[in-house]
Amino acid sequence: MRGRPGLSRSLVVFLAAAVLLHFAYPLTLHGLLGPVLYTLLYPTVVFLGVRVVQPAGRRLVPVAVFSAVFLATGFWATLHPGEPLARLGLFTSIVLFQGYLILELLMFVFRYRRRRSPPHGPQLILAAVCAYLLLGGVFAALFGMVEALWPGSFEDSLAPHTPVDWQDLTYLSFVTLVTLGYGDIVPLTPWARSLATGEAATGTLFLATVIARIVGAYVSPAAPDSPGPPEAPGPADERGRPGHT
Repeated sequence: MRGRPGLSRSLVVFLAAAVLLHFAYPLTLHGLLGPVLYTLLYPTVVFLGVRVVQPAGRRLVPVAVFSAVFLATGFWATLHPGEPLARLGLFTSIVLFQGYLILELLMFVFRYRRRRSPPHGPQLILAAVCAYLLLGGVFAALFGMVEALWPGSFEDSLAPHTPVDWQDLTYLSFVTLVTLGYGDIVPLTPWARSLATGEAATGTLFLATVIARIVGAYVSPAAPDSPGPPEAPGPADERGRPGHT
């Protein structure tokens, strides 16, 4: 493949799409073209996400179901932004689909065993970064579910007594994930506060454990080629073969 050993082009492209999906949401606040362009990111992330984790055999069925529901609810919520059921369906599908991607990426990171072949260092780092961004998206969707079920669970101190949109909840999620805590948007109800606390703890533990795992993969000696459990497959490269770089 092109590039350095361990660097998967599919992971790079998926990371770029994930960055746009989670941080380009201000596009939805301007005119009609912005929301349409942003909505097109949903099928892009679905396609690239499935391509990265490269499910095989029976695993393809649940991923196909998640993808179909994710796309359907995404376009439904875009066409009918004021429909609570559409927003609840979208947030639920985001939690399921992105949660699956996080699980697959972290399984690759934590089950990786270094052998005599060149280490997958860059690929491990990219997989961890993708999982971290998806984690922020999952908690943003969980915040949206809480707000859809119990309106008024969150409040913007700069605009009190006004509904908190999903764009604001995305901002709140990533601010909470890195434990920055500006305090402009705050959780008010017990479940909202519990989720915010859980995200802050999860973000801290994620960084501590995943960084330790990646460092351990770099410094540990290469395992000799011997019979034993197969190495966990890595995210697919640009030719569609998992784990080969």
